[in-house]
Amino acid sequence: MARAKKAVAEKKRSFFEDIQQVTADKGFDKQEILEVVEAGLIAAYKRKYRTTDNVKVVMDKDKDDVYVVARRVVVDNIVLPGMQIHLDDARKVKADAQLGEEIDIIEYPLEFGRIAAQTAMQIVAQKLRQLEQNKIREAYEGKIGELMNGYILRKRGDTVYVDLGKVEAIMPVKHQIPKERYRVEDKIKVLLHSIEQDKGGGPLRVIVSRADRMFVHKLFEKEVPEIFEKIVTIKTIGRIPGERSKVVVTSERQNVDPVGACVGVRGVRIQAIVRELGTERIDIVEWASDPREFITNALTPATPSLVKVDPTSREALAVVPDKDLAIAIGREGTNVKIASYVTGYKIDVKSESQFSAEMASPEARKRLDEIFEVAAPVEETTEEEGTPLTALPGLAPRIIRILKDNNIKYIEDLVSMGEEDLIHIEGIGKATAKRIMEIISENVEFEEGEAQEQSQELDAEPKA
Repeated sequence: MARAKKAVAEKKRSFFEDIQQVTADKGFDKQEILEVVEAGLIAAYKRKYRTTDNVKVVMDKDKDDVYVVARRVVVDNIVLPGMQIHLDDARKVKADAQLGEEIDIIEYPLEFGRIAAQTAMQIVAQKLRQLEQNKIREAYEGKIGELMNGYILRKRGDTVYVDLGKVEAIMPVKHQIPKERYRVEDKIKVLLHSIEQDKGGGPLRVIVSRADRMFVHKLFEKEVPEIFEKIVTIKTIGRIPGERSKVVVTSERQNVDPVGACVGVRGVRIQAIVRELGTERIDIVEWASDPREFITNALTPATPSLVKVDPTSREALAVVPDKDLAIAIGREGTNVKIASYVTGYKIDVKSESQFSAEMASPEARKRLDEIFEVAAPVEETTEEEGTPLTALPGLAPRIIRILKDNNIKYIEDLVSMGEEDLIHIEGIGKATAKRIMEIISENVEFEEGEAQEQSQELDAEPKA
């Protein structure tokens, strides 16, 4: 008997020690744990007596004691064991107990036997899992779509397990960058992709990713302050993980070069992103409202010599120099696939020699004009007032837009200006103004006899 009492006392002490341990390990509130345990003890009581209507759980840490108080009616013939107590047993608790009287009886669920104890443990384990899952949701649901740092715990099959601090996340193979090696205990930067419930009501799974397009978006947001501050906007991202990404950027501010902002001084910003992505190539593409200009930009590093589009069918033809054909298409078609994705056009790339051969006959030229007639509207027949800025090689589309916005539409307008005049235009700094003057010097010839006064019209044409 003494041995049994000692065992019960040890169970009680172990119980409170376990509560303290779980609270410390999981970071739960102690009151939450006690409520979970209370539910387990009541479940054990119900397993034995089939009722819980008349019970309450008492946890006395000071006395290392935990028990159930059950209020029962004193009777001489027990019909409901959990609700009634025989008069003889009642008088062992209270000497003057009378029939019909209600008295409180103390019972110890830890002594209810194996089946009742198992029931209590199952309930406690289930509620602890629910509590843990609620904590995970509270801690991470609001962080979905953010970058997180962690450590690689292990790799089981194709799945990588990542320690994020408070939770163990998983990175399935579809969220991994192909050919990337993951070593145990290595630091790793990941995107918190989603929180999923296993089928059948299993535990929550925190999914992280390095292959998602948003991973690249967040890397740019981290490295480029102008993107974080919404000065430069990422319109869309096309990506084949491990191969190539195209990040389409734009800015509403004319004095901001969105591509230059992403590259950084001496490429310091883009280099930080490239280091994180390993061998994956990054193209920064400037968005344009003109689909032809946009497609030209999107096919970088190739530079098309001709682009025709049909906005109705969303198809486009891009003609590139023969030497650029392989670059325009990319390895296994990656470059043109991603360019098609970000522009929304199905792009057909041809070399200049292929295009010339196919367009040799008048019928072929007519068919091409019919296919892309929407993309090549008839220009107004009014006579041009000068040579368009697009005739100047090396003049970036962004600079052309800025010049046109300032009513500088022709080369003749541009050559009448000096470097200081250009610097005063919003969006053109000293370096850009100097480069514009160099382009003019390299490509424009002035006719002899040309008047020197700015009020007199300048006659200029690009060098042959």
